[in-house]
Amino acid sequence: MAFAPKRRRRDRDVGFAPLPTSASGVEDGAGRMIDRESIDNGPEFPHRFPSRADLVALAVLLVTVTLAWCSAHGTWDAASWSLPTSYPVAGNEDLEKSDVLGMFCYLKASGEGHLPPLFWKTIPNLGAPYEANWNDFPTLDEIPFFVDSLLAKAFGLFAGLNLSMLLGHLLAAAAFFCVARWSAGTVSLSFIAALAFGLSPYAFQHGPHHMQVAYTWPIPLFLLVWRWVSTEPGIVPWSRRWWWAIAIGFIAGLHHVYYTNILCQLTLLGALIQFRHHRSFPALLSALAVIAAAAAAFVLMNLDTWTYKLAHGANGGALVREYQWLELYGLKIKDLFVPPLSHRSELLAGFSRSHRAVAPLLDERASYQGIVGLACLFWLSFEAVRAMLDRRERDVPMEAWQVLWIVLMFTTGGLNAILGTAGFTLFRSGCRYSIVIMAITLLWAVRRGSTLERGFMRGRVLDGATLGMVGAAAVAACMVIVWDEAPRPPTREETAAIARQVDSDRAFTKKMEASLPEGAMVFQLPIMEFPEAPVPGMTPYDHFRPYLYSKNLRYSFGSMKGRPREAWQQELGKRSLEEAVAEIEKRGFAAIYINRNGFPERAEPIEKALRSMGYSKPPIVSATGDLVCIPLERP
Repeated sequence: MAFAPKRRRRDRDVGFAPLPTSASGVEDGAGRMIDRESIDNGPEFPHRFPSRADLVALAVLLVTVTLAWCSAHGTWDAASWSLPTSYPVAGNEDLEKSDVLGMFCYLKASGEGHLPPLFWKTIPNLGAPYEANWNDFPTLDEIPFFVDSLLAKAFGLFAGLNLSMLLGHLLAAAAFFCVARWSAGTVSLSFIAALAFGLSPYAFQHGPHHMQVAYTWPIPLFLLVWRWVSTEPGIVPWSRRWWWAIAIGFIAGLHHVYYTNILCQLTLLGALIQFRHHRSFPALLSALAVIAAAAAAFVLMNLDTWTYKLAHGANGGALVREYQWLELYGLKIKDLFVPPLSHRSELLAGFSRSHRAVAPLLDERASYQGIVGLACLFWLSFEAVRAMLDRRERDVPMEAWQVLWIVLMFTTGGLNAILGTAGFTLFRSGCRYSIVIMAITLLWAVRRGSTLERGFMRGRVLDGATLGMVGAAAVAACMVIVWDEAPRPPTREETAAIARQVDSDRAFTKKMEASLPEGAMVFQLPIMEFPEAPVPGMTPYDHFRPYLYSKNLRYSFGSMKGRPREAWQQELGKRSLEEAVAEIEKRGFAAIYINRNGFPERAEPIEKALRSMGYSKPPIVSATGDLVCIPLERP
């Protein structure tokens, strides 16, 4: 199938083919000529950016996103800002959102200086009687996490993460708006699409437990690179566009590895197709330079893990990615249409509940494209199918091929799964690429719609009625986006439950610190491995709860599994209770902490046995009754 046209195309902004050219320059998607120096050296936006209208629109966009986010989370006062938007509540643990405790732990430890970016990472108050080793599980988003930790240190743990969540939405909206305007989109359509991307259900569903995934703002920048490498003349080495692309590649490498992966894949794909038709080695080398910049940032983020491995040997047990997850969390086209459970419409939320009750394979509740996003996807698909049926393969939009590649690569049972059968299982959650599909289709719709809008407006008298109609349509689209994409706010009961659990955990930890010597070690039951190892009744990071509020106590949980040093706890679980307690005391622990949710009969037999062994000092019990601490003291 050929991608390069031998004739002028009807649609100027489609295909992997070169933009129409003349002696004086290159024609953009709106039918205007851009001088050759501009197309080579800078973004393909034909007039000054930002204008006053751009700045006003951007300000209104950010205010709208902020208000929508606050409405979705009910954060309208200082008290609500100081509460987490997600927290495991007794009797209502959500395994899919339980990573939030790990996020809080990371921010606290980082704010205390224990997790410096690019250096080895140990946490003195975890992994007792040693220091917790956090070097075997690669943290590829250290720079964004470090910024989050600064916010948490400045505003408090929960308020800081809330602010970080909002910042992620604002950056996503702002980045998309700028890219849309640079891509010759009109102000109104750029605003609408940026609002849809900034309030994407994907970002809402991943925050705050997967903040590194929720930071989607670099993705719109990728769209610029993909168009530059996929259209003639490509990226001219050492031009301004070249430096822009190199910077975008490096930024991608500093963020979530899933996004780095897709940047590299589609950059290489577009460059190879162009090279096949034009044999331009400089353009191909420029694309490879972008990939090299992303790889360099990726290497930088991995240096601490790799050097620790060289110094202490490999640990194959810390990062485990089983093949089954590639099937369970693969990209599924039908999930692009399934709203989240928290949708504001009870009808749509009910449909989602019914679907999840019967679907054998579930995603991360985050693939939904939204009404506007689905409309753009249908439009793009219609244009692509129409061109194919008319045998105008060269007119199939470039974006349609990109979406097709993502589907073929990451769908359940796709190319990514084939790689998984060979042992490469790193990218287990292919559903996360739904946000890339959303970005691609939204920007294509902005470009195509702006071309149509300019054609409609050309030569027409723009009276008050016409402008009012256009403005009303834009406002209506924005209202639909906010209603459809921003989740239903929590009820008073839900907020009160989180507040009770937080207050209970904080008061419980304070009582432990008052009863135990400063710096005392607390052994935590049930014995759990870290990371990603839940037990029945408990989320994988539940043992972090007292650490979040603690100042000087040390806890046994939290050192990465897989090394011999941490194996003693698992061996301890094979002994009788009397032998285990003797070993715990021998290692210097001053108390045993029990999460009752992790045991049959709420751990009552264990507590009774400890009392019979002589540890009869009154236990410390949390207000919610799920946590108990028994000092290892005999009267």
